[in-house]
Amino acid sequence: MSESSTGSWVDLKSSYDYLYKAAIETNAKTRIFTSTQTIATVAGTSAYNLNTDFMGLHMRNDEGEFFVKYSDGTNTHWIYYKDYDSIILANNTTSVTIPYNFTIIDKSALTQVTGVTSADGAASGGECTLTKATATFIADGITAGDLVHNTTDGSNGVILSVTSLTALVTALFDGTNNDWTSADAFIINPQGRYQLIFDPPPKTTGHTAILYYIQRPNPVYSLYRRYRFPINFTQCLVFYAAWLYKYRDREVNYGDAFFKYWDRTVREYNFSMSKAKKSRTWGVNMIKSSTKRAS
Repeated sequence: MSESSTGSWVDLKSSYDYLYKAAIETNAKTRIFTSTQTIATVAGTSAYNLNTDFMGLHMRNDEGEFFVKYSDGTNTHWIYYKDYDSIILANNTTSVTIPYNFTIIDKSALTQVTGVTSADGAASGGECTLTKATATFIADGITAGDLVHNTTDGSNGVILSVTSLTALVTALFDGTNNDWTSADAFIINPQGRYQLIFDPPPKTTGHTAILYYIQRPNPVYSLYRRYRFPINFTQCLVFYAAWLYKYRDREVNYGDAFFKYWDRTVREYNFSMSKAKKSRTWGVNMIKSSTKRAS
């Protein structure tokens, strides 16, 4: 990027942030990482929290409709996606045995988690462990990708993993020590969450629905970890991060060369996977033919 290795313009925190952005965008285009979530119904309840690594719906039928697999314990039913505004207009509030449709909306109410650490957590390889003996991090819904602040030493960072009810692996930057000392105060800001809405709400408790979704990669902010993309994507992610750096530097034309490399790699992967899956694609030529039919 024509930047000095001793300069401060290319900094560690920004590099990790940009690589994380690259991983998210690459997976959004390739759908390499996918997962499922099983939802247990509660009678009369329409809204259910989705896993925090939910990026988008994954599987479709032959007509291009997203679906969830719904079981009443005996039979399997297929419930299809519908726009939220259509669900609101339909105003189906009476519970039914099997919901007609589902939709996805953002979860508006997010709550900060605060506290004070109960043990030291020295940094190693860029990671440090936040421990609070009385915490309930899993029950609180804290997950990888949530933001964390050490308000005692002034550092800010990201949660990398939840190892137990009481411990989180984090990466901290721009503070006095960039680690955790016993009695450090912390604030955790959850990232955006999503909910699945059944329309109408199910009448029965204990039915199950399986949601197929695109899974957001966990963040990597460590010297000794890597994203679980195929090895040929390593340089691709670096070039996307370099593109973001050059946009920050206002060298748009220079940066676009990095973006084109990333885009070509993604397109080549998608093309090769389509061939491997023998997927059918259709093209439409909108250019009017110049050949005139003989009268």
